[in-house]
Amino acid sequence: MSRVQVPSGTGSVDNSNDLDALFAQLEAELAASVPADPPPAVSVTPPEPTLDDFAAEVLEPVGRPDQREARRRTPEELASEVRVTVRGAADTRAINVSETGVLAETTSRLRPGTVVELILTFDGVRKMLRATIVRSMVHSLNPTVFRTAFKFEERTTLPERL
Repeated sequence: MSRVQVPSGTGSVDNSNDLDALFAQLEAELAASVPADPPPAVSVTPPEPTLDDFAAEVLEPVGRPDQREARRRTPEELASEVRVTVRGAADTRAINVSETGVLAETTSRLRPGTVVELILTFDGVRKMLRATIVRSMVHSLNPTVFRTAFKFEERTTLPERL
């Protein structure tokens, strides 16, 4: 779009003819820059998504590569009873467990960066592990529950459920 210059002394803000001429010129310039017949739209039907496509998106969201070092497993995949205890604190409930860490629900927020001792119990068999708290965020408010991620200092082996 170009600017329209009105010679001094010939135009006035109060003169509606000047505005009508200005809008007419702008409309003409705009019409000249738009093609009369736009090209026909090409219709391409995308292929139906497959179950593999859906699983790949859920497991590895677009734009965020999976940074996990080990596969996460639900407690039910590992044992009939899985308990996580933060030494010196209350019991927690395991959400998922891997060879490198555990995500658990806790009743209090634990400070990220803190090194703690965890007791993991699989069907009565106890493992003591040192871990660093990676994050602790509110998960629900009534009652207040935090989701806390722990990263083990050393990789550990997990039991195989029979």
